[in-house]
Amino acid sequence: MSYNRSMQASVAKTVQKPMQSLCKYGKCRRARTKNVACVKRALPIVPFILGAIVCALAIPIAVMLAVRTDPVIAERWTRTIQAGWERAIGTLTSWLPFSVMELFIVAGVIAGVFIIVRLFVDLSTARFGRVVTGALSVCVGAAYIFNIYVLSMGFGYYRGVMPIPQSGKKYDEQQAVAAIEYFLDDYTTLANGLERDADGYVVCPYTFAELAELMKAEYARLDDPYFAAYTPTAKPIANSWFLSDMLITGITFLPFGEACVNTVAPPTTVTVTMAHELAHAKGVQREGDANLLAWYLLVSSDNDYLRYCGYYGAFDNLLTAVLLFDDRDEYNRLAKLVSPRVFDERTSARKYWNAQPDVIGNIAEFFNNIYLKLNGALNGTGSYGDGNFSDVIIDTDPDTGDVVREVVYSKTQMMFFALYEQKTS
Repeated sequence: MSYNRSMQASVAKTVQKPMQSLCKYGKCRRARTKNVACVKRALPIVPFILGAIVCALAIPIAVMLAVRTDPVIAERWTRTIQAGWERAIGTLTSWLPFSVMELFIVAGVIAGVFIIVRLFVDLSTARFGRVVTGALSVCVGAAYIFNIYVLSMGFGYYRGVMPIPQSGKKYDEQQAVAAIEYFLDDYTTLANGLERDADGYVVCPYTFAELAELMKAEYARLDDPYFAAYTPTAKPIANSWFLSDMLITGITFLPFGEACVNTVAPPTTVTVTMAHELAHAKGVQREGDANLLAWYLLVSSDNDYLRYCGYYGAFDNLLTAVLLFDDRDEYNRLAKLVSPRVFDERTSARKYWNAQPDVIGNIAEFFNNIYLKLNGALNGTGSYGDGNFSDVIIDTDPDTGDVVREVVYSKTQMMFFALYEQKTS
């Protein structure tokens, strides 16, 4: 018995030594009390890999954001890399009858809900490792998408001046009124002649698919290399009601090569929006330029319906040219000549948009304002009207002391004047 006890003691001492050496990284109560070996766990490698990927993806983002403000680089990038990407991906997505962007957003919302639920579950069960891994995985996905976004449409905001017909003449009031009356006559004729529905909206004589093809044909008239050669086919948004809630009429998402339109907006707005979104797809990213290009193509079209939509969007700015001469009476005279049907249509459109939720619309505008400012538009959502600003510069002639008034027309007004010269020459 004494021999056996001494042997057991010897074995116990032998077993305890390696157990103590395994616990040298820290005290382990469980190991001390139950003689269980305490082994230091290796740090998980997945978070480090994900973190490295995020850092790697951040590098091209930083480089692109830094160089895109150079107009020369922005121009070359938009004409080559962006145009090539859009043609390649747009050709693929054009085979699908639905919007890939919309599908992506819906999938993103579902994934976001799943991630949030999973986050709360992991936090409640103290699975902090999974929380870190999940957060890093989301960062990897976001960095990848942001790379594709900047590559495909982040440079166009910093390009040079868009080539659009602009009159080189200095119009006096009489000449400006003559141009206004020319287009006013056509506008009124179209407004009174086109069919309208019960709400006063002009009825679009085409299906959405027909209108999309018609618009592509209009954009084919652009032959300046400033504009991308490829023109995608505009797509309808299935959940357009949600876009209306956000006061959004259309979205162009070049990572998928798509120009998408809210189809439940007032009919005339749908047409103008389609022209605007396709302008983005042609490499015109600045909102004011996209509006100007859309109005130019519509107003200069031979199609009566398209031309009416162009007037509906831009004629009011042309009419204000008279106010640059402080001639309120002449402005009122011309304004009264606009068809009452146009005012009825605008009233119905205003009622439609006023019926949308203010909260959702304000949130959407808030983020759109930030987005545009991050892309160089210091006035944010105000940049939609950049082509509409006119002014009068009042100065004193240093030689005679006379007051000199210099009228500065807006880009929209000079576009109309250029078209007037083409049509009347």
